[in-house]
Amino acid sequence: MRDLLAAVTVLIASFGPLFRFTDVIPPIGYIIAGLPVLLMFVRRRYPWVVLAGCVACFVGASLLLDLTPFSALPTGIAVFTLATRTTRRTVIIAVLGVLVVMIPASVFHEWASLHPLTILVLVMVGFFAAAGDAIRSRRAYIEQITQRAVQAEQTREAEASRRVAEDRLRIARDLHDAVAHQISVINLHAGVASRAIDEDPDAARAALTTVSTAARRVLGEIGDLLSTLRTPDEAQPLAAAPGLRQMNVLIDEFEASGLQVTSRLDGTLDDLPASIDLAGYRLIHEALTNAQKHGSELRAHIWIERSERRLRILVTNPASDLAESVVPAGHGLLGIRERVTAAGGELHAGGEGAIFRIDAVFPLRADADADADGDSTA
Repeated sequence: MRDLLAAVTVLIASFGPLFRFTDVIPPIGYIIAGLPVLLMFVRRRYPWVVLAGCVACFVGASLLLDLTPFSALPTGIAVFTLATRTTRRTVIIAVLGVLVVMIPASVFHEWASLHPLTILVLVMVGFFAAAGDAIRSRRAYIEQITQRAVQAEQTREAEASRRVAEDRLRIARDLHDAVAHQISVINLHAGVASRAIDEDPDAARAALTTVSTAARRVLGEIGDLLSTLRTPDEAQPLAAAPGLRQMNVLIDEFEASGLQVTSRLDGTLDDLPASIDLAGYRLIHEALTNAQKHGSELRAHIWIERSERRLRILVTNPASDLAESVVPAGHGLLGIRERVTAAGGELHAGGEGAIFRIDAVFPLRADADADADGDSTA
C-alpha cells in the first residue's frame, strides 16, 4: 500500500507539471518520467538500484525535458528508503554522491549556480535523508527498548526460577534435618522392642517409650517447619537456630539411643558466625546419624578445633563396609556439603581403612584478614 501511494505521488508530481509547462513531450520523455513511478514498487527490495535509477532519470530530464520543482521528488523518496535501512554514515556518503551528480545537472539546465531549483534539490534530498535517518533511529530505539524489556523479563523469570530452586533445596535440607535422626531412632528402638517384647518386657517398654518420645519430637519439628512455610517471610517468628553450643544436648540424645559418642574441643565456640555455627551443628547431627545407621559399631568421635583463622570439625566412626557406609545416593551428605559450601567451608567425606571420616574446615576472620592486607599494602 505504501509503495502504491509513493508511485501515485511520483506519477502526479512528474506528469502534472510536464503537461502544464511543456507543449510537446518526446516519447523518451514518457520513459524518463514514468520509470521512477515503476521503481517505487521495488524501492524497499532494491534501494540502491532505485536510487541510481531515479538519479539517472533526473539527469535525463535535465537534458531532454524541463525540470520542475518536483523533479527531485523520486530521488528524495529513494534516499528516504535507503536512509531507513542503512547506517547514517552510509546515507551521508550516498547523499553527497547524489548531490555531486544532481546539482551540476540542475545548474547545467538552468545556467545559474544559485538558481532556486538547485536550492530546492538540496533541500529536498537533505530533508528526505534526515527524515529517513530519524525513522531508522526511532525504530532502532524502539527495538532496543523492546529487547531490553524482553531481557529483563527473561532475567526476572530466571531469577524467580533460581529462587524457587533454592527454596526447594532449603526446604529439602530442613525437612531432612528435622526428621532423619528421629526416624532413625524410631526405627532402631522399634526393632529393639519387637525383639525384646517376649524375653525382656522392661527393655521393650523402654524402647517403646523412646519411640513415642521421638515420634512426638519429629511431629513437633514437622509442624514448626510447615508453620514457617505457611507464614509470610516478613511475619515469620524468629526461632533460635541450633548451634555448636547445643552439641552436648545432641550427644545426649544419641547416647540415649545407644550410640557411644566421645568429643574433644580445642578452643572456644563463642562468637562464631551464625552460618558456620548452624552448618557445624547440622554436620555433627548428620555424621552421628550416619554412624548410628551405617557404622559397624555404635560409637563415634567428634573433634572440634578452633583457631583465629579456621574452625575444623572432624567426626569419625568405625565402618566395616565403607562402600555402603558412604551412601552416595543419600541426601544427607549432599545437604551437609551444600551447607558447608554456603558457609564458605570445605567438606571431605570418605573412608580411611576401617574408619569413616567427615572432615570440614571453615575459614574465620576473613574480613579482618582483608583489612590487615589492605593496611599493609597501603
